[in-house]
Amino acid sequence: MRNLILIFITVFTLCLSCKAQDQKPVISILGMMHLHNPGADEVNMDMGNIHSDKRQAELKELIDLIAKFKPTKIAIESSLGDTLWSQTYYTKYLNGVLEKEISKEDKWRLSSETVQISYPLAKQMGHDKLYPIDTHTEFDTAPVIAYAEQNNQQVQLAAFKKLISSMQNSIESISKRSVLDIVRFANSEDFDKNYNQTFYLKHLVSFGKEGNYIGADVVAKWYYRNLKIFTNLNRIVTPKDRVLVIYGAGHKDILVDLIKDRADWEYYDINKLLYFKK
Repeated sequence: MRNLILIFITVFTLCLSCKAQDQKPVISILGMMHLHNPGADEVNMDMGNIHSDKRQAELKELIDLIAKFKPTKIAIESSLGDTLWSQTYYTKYLNGVLEKEISKEDKWRLSSETVQISYPLAKQMGHDKLYPIDTHTEFDTAPVIAYAEQNNQQVQLAAFKKLISSMQNSIESISKRSVLDIVRFANSEDFDKNYNQTFYLKHLVSFGKEGNYIGADVVAKWYYRNLKIFTNLNRIVTPKDRVLVIYGAGHKDILVDLIKDRADWEYYDINKLLYFKK
């Protein structure tokens, strides 16, 4: 009888060990249009006063939905190694003194998704810090446009400018709707296919001739930046984690592909929560 008990305990322990080894971290990405509209993207959105009562109520609706993911960590679009926005200012936010003690040169970022979404969500989840995973590479389309003008690629250039104009018109239209509508748009398959993939993989790569890859070189830099962001994400993930990445929507398509390609990770589609019905 004693031997049977020992065998049972051994088997049970081994089963628990196997289960722990098989556990996968769960990663989700919330693609965002920048709330503070820094003008750093090819196409930018102006949502009006994000601090208005109406917009604040809409933000709370969004936060309550994504909180259902129950993240153990929140990764943000802030430079790797940053402690100002991931810890210092977040601590001030928790203590209710951020607006009073933030430096003048940083006040414009009070409207950012970091402060308006990541901070209240992290507070709701009981987190003591956030995780900055951003890195920068040069991304400049001006030389591409100059090349097209000088090398008889006016047809490609006209199509590229038409796409950007269409994107701007769509974004200006959606910006008048609720925060949840805007975020649903930024995380939709249509956004990825019609804007991200078309912008980089149809139009930008069309610039250049013969041995010149000026368009592809710009696209390569964009992919390289996202690969480094993914690497920074990889460095913070542990098997028991549920990590929510809150990032500019232009990054999401590539990052999702990279996450799905990790056999030891599980990807969670945030749209399940953005369309959650009570």
